[in-house]
Amino acid sequence: MTAAADISHIPIIDFSLFKSDPTQCGKLILDAAQNVGFFYLRNFGFTRDEVEEMFYLSKDFFDTPKDDKSNYAIDKDNLGYSAVRQEAVDPVNYSQGDFKESFHIAKFKGDDPSQPLPPVFDAQKEKVNKFVRGCHTIVTQIMECLAIALEIPESEGGRTWFSSRHAYDMPSNDVLRVLHYPALDHPNKVDDIRIGRHSDYGSLTLLFQNGIGGLQIQANRDAPDEKSIKWLDAPVVDDCLTVNLGDCLEYWTCSLLRSTKHRVIFTPATQMKPRYSMAYFCQGGQAKLEPVPSRFIPKSQMQSLKTSDDQDETSSLTAAQHLEMRLNATYSSY
Repeated sequence: MTAAADISHIPIIDFSLFKSDPTQCGKLILDAAQNVGFFYLRNFGFTRDEVEEMFYLSKDFFDTPKDDKSNYAIDKDNLGYSAVRQEAVDPVNYSQGDFKESFHIAKFKGDDPSQPLPPVFDAQKEKVNKFVRGCHTIVTQIMECLAIALEIPESEGGRTWFSSRHAYDMPSNDVLRVLHYPALDHPNKVDDIRIGRHSDYGSLTLLFQNGIGGLQIQANRDAPDEKSIKWLDAPVVDDCLTVNLGDCLEYWTCSLLRSTKHRVIFTPATQMKPRYSMAYFCQGGQAKLEPVPSRFIPKSQMQSLKTSDDQDETSSLTAAQHLEMRLNATYSSY
């Protein structure tokens, strides 16, 4: 498969290779990142029970009254509760907003939450903290694999080129997002969407799915218009974590790696079933989106990350600035 070909499948990678053969693991992840933008990880570090316990907490939160959830309304820092239809990631095609609700949890500061947490999460904050830190460990390892495969010179940072820009204790916009996609009240041929077509805003996304599918990725990246888009199902794969690349990694690599657009749809089999998922968004903070020092990135493309208008010609957009622009387009108000 070449980067320009339609995506025909999403690869499954055994992440135990990270410890036994990081070079081979890096090659597999780089291939998936370049040609697909999505991949599944097996043996990624969490037990099934650890993931299911977080899903139980998530469901308990979404089962609380709407007024209670609204006490934690999402704020300017992109933390807290977002109600059904509040977010519209594809406003051109679905101006009514996405049929889902979510809660964003920031990285903890030591043992303490960085924000007020609803009682259901606060009562289990040690468990939540452990899960957030575990997710960050996984994204760090994936980034090391990419750096190894891109052969970043040791003099430039080597295998830590990406991960050093995403250290846990550095200020960033990382969030664990728990999501609930409500069921429809009755079968219907709806012209509606659980979440519209979008790319993710940050560096890497880890997605945990709890049995109910509906995720699709755009198979033909260069479709000339909406009617020409082809969709590939990304089903729930037992004991696997779904990983996808965000805009920042595409920018850093001058489009060598891909941030593939995706959506979550209603299907006849799932429209009357609630869907729960959890996504860890690694988003980079003040890291500049400067080109990666890799021989795989043509020097002719090195200027593609420079911004215009409000920055001088020697500066680069930061991950946080990119996130702010995307969020401003997604939410009408906080």
